[in-house]
Amino acid sequence: MGLEGEVDAPEHLHDDENETFQHPWVVEMFRRGFSFNGNERSQLFLGAGDGTFQTYSGLSGADSPLDGRGLIAVDFDDDFDLDLFAHNIQRERHNLYRNEVDSPGRATKVRLLATSGSYEAIGATVELIVPSGRRTQVLTRGAGYASCQAPELIFGFGEATSGELVVSWPFGERESFGQVKPGTRWLLKQGTGRPEAFAAQTHGLPDPWPAGLRIAVGETVPSFTVEGADGERMVFDASLIEPGGTLHLNLWASYCQPCVQELPLLDALHRRDGNQVLGISLDGAQARSTAMGMLDRARVGYPNAFLLVEDDEAGEQVDAFLDLFRLVLPTTLEIDSKGTLLGVHQGRIDQKR
Repeated sequence: MGLEGEVDAPEHLHDDENETFQHPWVVEMFRRGFSFNGNERSQLFLGAGDGTFQTYSGLSGADSPLDGRGLIAVDFDDDFDLDLFAHNIQRERHNLYRNEVDSPGRATKVRLLATSGSYEAIGATVELIVPSGRRTQVLTRGAGYASCQAPELIFGFGEATSGELVVSWPFGERESFGQVKPGTRWLLKQGTGRPEAFAAQTHGLPDPWPAGLRIAVGETVPSFTVEGADGERMVFDASLIEPGGTLHLNLWASYCQPCVQELPLLDALHRRDGNQVLGISLDGAQARSTAMGMLDRARVGYPNAFLLVEDDEAGEQVDAFLDLFRLVLPTTLEIDSKGTLLGVHQGRIDQKR
């Protein structure tokens, strides 16, 4: 799965209305973006096929530190696998995770239409019977705390080339809908015994943001405080960028070999018309002298500064657009004179740039 990004909460979830039913300290935590669960990260487990599960939390990018309060598993892009949408209360952000498990079309999608009782057939049990066994699901519409289930079910075939669909309707009637093949979508109407195909509605989901970034290309890079080699603090914002020019904000560290190797390349880029380079080191206080020594030996002519991650206020500024636990080094952000993020390059820059 890949992280798709974060979405603003709808207007009715904003602070003013929260104040009508939340205790004052809850409102303040909500407003400041503090964590209710101690920044405990979300977990994602996949079945190993033998009754056990393995964690893919960090590998998938689904281990968000935000406070999850609801989860819906839906095939948003209609490609026969379940994507995840997580509702969070911390900082009014939500996460959409695109399922990238490589099993295209090896499943069938099922919707139900009951002719007695609830038309949604809530409580019906659906089975896909293949030579290796049965896959069984219940249409519940509820799926955990503050969560729900979409009114459709997806069944994987594994190595099977076909399987029988059987429905146990809520009032006890058991009905077979015959053999179906992978890559199909079926409406099962009670009492007909024959599946009806429904049309696909496939569409792409956006690619994940680059690792470690919390803003997308086209958004504005927020201002943040850094500290120069002389110990003086300064605020980075768009006013530091020459009108009409492009700033290459290079995030690096002395312990990162590709970062050190690209110092001369960045210096050459800085000397080209219309381009500025600003280096921002992630080195802690004890390693700053090492970083400065590397800059001196490389004879770079562009300015450098250090992130103030130890400082609470400055750290929150950085946290608004960077996830330092996931950030790939080196990362270079291309920013125009309005502060707009134009592009992101992760890894050592090309000498031809």
